[in-house]
Amino acid sequence: MNVRGFLGTVGRGLAATIHALSRSLAVVSIAGMVFIMLLVVYNFVLRELGKPEVPGVVEYVELAMALTAFFALGEAERQRRHVSMTSVLDKLRGRTYQIVRMVGGIGAAFVAVLLALASWEVLAAALDTGEYKLGLVRLPMWPARLAVFAGFLILALEQIVTAVEDVRARPKRDDLSGAGI
Repeated sequence: MNVRGFLGTVGRGLAATIHALSRSLAVVSIAGMVFIMLLVVYNFVLRELGKPEVPGVVEYVELAMALTAFFALGEAERQRRHVSMTSVLDKLRGRTYQIVRMVGGIGAAFVAVLLALASWEVLAAALDTGEYKLGLVRLPMWPARLAVFAGFLILALEQIVTAVEDVRARPKRDDLSGAGI
């Protein structure tokens, strides 16, 4: 096997690993959404029956919302379902298209990396100080901070994979409608 073939194999394996991480975080995101729905419905039923409500339901929902929103970022990019504007890209051809996609993808990944680094600092501070959410119940903030960090990190990795895939083989015109930079 030559060097190019070896790098292609490693790249495909790395991309598959990143995709698997995105899918795994998306499953956790879905579980968080189910948890929110069940908790809110359960709390509503308790209230309607005249029983005491779940203490701290707002705090639990807020924490689960962070998991739900940020853990889904990488999967949305993997499926090319992020918000995008393709009116200019639809008109580009050949090398110009590849360059614009690569620059846009790397630029978006760079921004996501910066966001991941900033959220890492906030996560580290939350762990160091033992930060807790103020409310009826005392919940640690690090799970929400971890969700933000992990979400931005996997988003950056997926954006890099997307940019490389776009440069290697331009998708058909029908596939561009959901492609995001």
